[in-house]
Amino acid sequence: MRSILAAATLLAATPAPAQSLPKPVHDMVEAAARSGDRVKIDAVVAIAKETNKGAEAEIDAIVAHHAAIRAAQRQATLAEAGLFDNWKGRGQVGASLSTGNSDVRSLTVGLNLQREGVAWRHRLDAAFDITDNRKGSDQERILTGYQLDYKISERAYSWARLEYERNREAGIKRRFAESAGLGWRAIQGKAVRWDLEAGPALRQTKFVYYDENSVAGRGASRFAWKFSRHTEFSSDTAIFFDSSATINTTAALTSRMFGAIGTRLSYNLAWEEDPPNGLRSLDTTTRITLVYDF
Repeated sequence: MRSILAAATLLAATPAPAQSLPKPVHDMVEAAARSGDRVKIDAVVAIAKETNKGAEAEIDAIVAHHAAIRAAQRQATLAEAGLFDNWKGRGQVGASLSTGNSDVRSLTVGLNLQREGVAWRHRLDAAFDITDNRKGSDQERILTGYQLDYKISERAYSWARLEYERNREAGIKRRFAESAGLGWRAIQGKAVRWDLEAGPALRQTKFVYYDENSVAGRGASRFAWKFSRHTEFSSDTAIFFDSSATINTTAALTSRMFGAIGTRLSYNLAWEEDPPNGLRSLDTTTRITLVYDF
């Protein structure tokens, strides 16, 4: 902790390169770099470089200097944060259409939470699809998970995950899964992020007519592409390999409308290699929801 604070202090005290830029231009670049606003920085830097040929290195040094200060301050803030600090998330509510073992329209509710720390990352996700009629619920699907990551390096991490699933129409009364392994951030850019994970797992499933406990392998892919300030595409896939493999994948397009409110269109595919007798292997769910980021 002290080393992080010392680094932040050192960076703040380190002077910028000797000025060769005109002072008004230098001050303009410095103000934009200090703000941390990527759009503002890019615009100001582009104009400054265009009108001050030969000073490109100095301009880049100013931007890098303030980026390093912000990074050190961010690390210090994360190190000081309590367990209930720095949580970010997304809630959603809307409608879903399921096909496969059921063909119904449902109310859907979802929640995603994430907390970034210096060494640890927490992820919590939950999705509920419920349809009610006069005779009671004729479809109930619940999928929740909690994952804890330990950051080994900037890209590598170890992880442990707990999951609970209930899908009446697919014959799953309840299913628990515990898994752990190693992950790798294959792409870590401003607009694109891609995590890959693999490791062993245990699963306990109570089907309608029988129980099944198994040792499995789990592989996962978590991809996100923010291709504009207001629109993001994501694709999350998890595969369990045992005597009967399972695949669950969701592709989603999220668009911000105003403030923290947006819309989300997603398509989920759930596949069971060996479903209970009389049931299909494939279920699909299309969801349209309003989302709120916090």
